Amino acid sequence: MLYFADEPWLAYTGPPRQEEQKGPPVAVRIYADEAGTHGGDWLIIGMLFVPDHGPLHSALCASKENHKYYNAKPRRKARYKETHLAEFRSQRDVDVAREWFDAFAVHNCFYRSLVFDWSTWDAHFFGDPFEPEALKRRRAYKKWAELLLQPEFSTPLEGYAPIRDAKFYLDRLRILYEYDVLDHLADRFSPPASYLGSSRFIASLQHTNSWADANQCLQLCDLLTGCIYQELVPSQNRFKLAARDSLKNRLQQLGVERLDRGYWRQYHPVSLRQKQPKFSCWFWEPEGRRDGGRRTRPPQQPKRRRRR
Repeated sequence: MLYFADEPWLAYTGPPRQEEQKGPPVAVRIYADEAGTHGGDWLIIGMLFVPDHGPLHSALCASKENHKYYNAKPRRKARYKETHLAEFRSQRDVDVAREWFDAFAVHNCFYRSLVFDWSTWDAHFFGDPFEPEALKRRRAYKKWAELLLQPEFSTPLEGYAPIRDAKFYLDRLRILYEYDVLDHLADRFSPPASYLGSSRFIASLQHTNSWADANQCLQLCDLLTGCIYQELVPSQNRFKLAARDSLKNRLQQLGVERLDRGYWRQYHPVSLRQKQPKFSCWFWEPEGRRDGGRRTRPPQQPKRRRRR
């Protein structure tokens, strides 16, 4: 038996409902990446939603071309060097990141992330006492990924068209605990077309190499997610910190004042997307822990003994 926070979208456990259309549906590309999967106190799952892929992709490539940001690894058949925050070593890396943040700000796309503090991990929320710990963590990861996707499919924000037939891309190297989450997301969001009508919420899901030239938007997702991690666990690398600060400065122009946990906790999970539609971080925690408490299992009615 699983116990989760009382999020409204968890009351219904089937495929997302087809809500009232707010315009013609769009086929969005969704890029997913994680930070903190190799240990540490935090896990961050980030997703970049790109309704209009072409212009953003072209802008990201143009920035690399202007800075001669070319691939130097012979094993990778790519023209451009991967924009990967973990490998930032020069001011040129920071300059490219700064221009990428500008492109993110002005193009038709938005970013969602869920952040979890492993120090608050309580396995009983995700399984029975005798189940393996690894299974419970995998189950939690699957649920967190669902929590990021569900609201975007069922309740699009004002001004955004409903998402149908989306294409979902996950970095091939970013699979938590060797857990293939794509199969589970396909079961959740890609039921038979006859069940939903003419279109599905997600039409295709696939692993891909983030370093490939075709996956500049996936690299952007990695960069945004990595900067959140740098805010929580600052590096000694000054170029990583400079990239993080560039994102913070650009987000301030979009109404996001800070990236720290205290800032995001002022928003309720339901209103977070409405308050910050372009970029949002949800610091997820089980119901009851928000005020420092601990939620326990619902009380069980004592069993009555039968009279003999």
